[in-house]
Amino acid sequence: MFFNKIFALNVLCVSSLLIGCSGGINNDLREANNSFRYLNEEFVARDVKQPANTDALAFSNRYSIPEPITDVRAALLGKQVDIRPPQKIISLSPNVEVFRDGDLAQLWFYPVDKNHATSINDMLSSVFHLLKDLHVDIEDIDLEKSVIKTDWYEANEFVYPYSTEDLTNESVRYRQRYAFLLLQNSQGVPGVTVQLTDNEMEYPDGSELRDGLTRFEPARFSALMANRLLEVYYKDQQKLKDNAQYSSLEISLGRDNNNQPCWLVNISFDEAYNLLQSLFIAYDITIKEYSSSTGEIKVDYDEFEPEDWDRLGVESWGIDSAIYQFKIGVVGDKTSITLYDKHDKPVPTGIVARMYSGFSASLNKQFLDNKYNKSTKKD
Repeated sequence: MFFNKIFALNVLCVSSLLIGCSGGINNDLREANNSFRYLNEEFVARDVKQPANTDALAFSNRYSIPEPITDVRAALLGKQVDIRPPQKIISLSPNVEVFRDGDLAQLWFYPVDKNHATSINDMLSSVFHLLKDLHVDIEDIDLEKSVIKTDWYEANEFVYPYSTEDLTNESVRYRQRYAFLLLQNSQGVPGVTVQLTDNEMEYPDGSELRDGLTRFEPARFSALMANRLLEVYYKDQQKLKDNAQYSSLEISLGRDNNNQPCWLVNISFDEAYNLLQSLFIAYDITIKEYSSSTGEIKVDYDEFEPEDWDRLGVESWGIDSAIYQFKIGVVGDKTSITLYDKHDKPVPTGIVARMYSGFSASLNKQFLDNKYNKSTKKD
């Protein structure tokens, strides 16, 4: 499985400071605090007078001024100048190395020591957790190429979701798509690259900005999204440290024997069936039909209120109220859990991904609760 290539992230991100915008583009951040008087200077040419009886002059084009560049996407000149420094990818952890490669933001996660390595599930959960927090849908997950592609996402220039405040401030709306590539280097160190793949810009009235992004801005947005990922990851890692007892069940995203997106768990078929059944009972989710021999459980799911999830100690599964069927199978030495809708059709990969972090936490917690209850009965 492709996610077996990755395990890592262990960093802290400092969020970008939000500064009020006016007139669509936030020029306060882009322009120097002086005038552009030099642009009004007129070109003055003077003839070179050569003294008599001297060698002929040799001219070089080395310092010739090129023809004016009018496309601001190719270069920023004159009043189009942007004084902002390149967006920094922020890591405060010594084991994390960050790089910029063109429009790519690269993050590499070296282990602190052999006893402190982030798991594959931690990394995967943080990527999905980020997209869930930003309300970004997933367009595609390519398991072979280890790429997660997002659907269109509406944001402000700091890569936060476009809000009513942005609308009031007449800030430009950015419609964007991103790609997350999970990989390993030659030393086996896991990493992820973040890249802005598509961008559209429009004013609050819906009219599109004709020029689009400058040549420098794609790299800025990729770095900003990488910082969002690092911020979520750091919070997730802190939560794992606070709840270390909930980390004994290994859960990964993969494909079942029908090539459908699924959760893979490192327990037996029977254990997975009993775990799901006990989870639904503990969460008071109505079980409509079940079969232990075929490993199928059909439920009538009603989405909980936020306070209910707080009481359970896990985050929302992020799915709508509906009839669902959970089907259990065996893939190699692991057990698969595949989600189907009321029409007995596999749900899209994006739904499985959105559900991943919350559902995985619920499975882990229930798994530990079941082990605790068994040990208590024996005592």
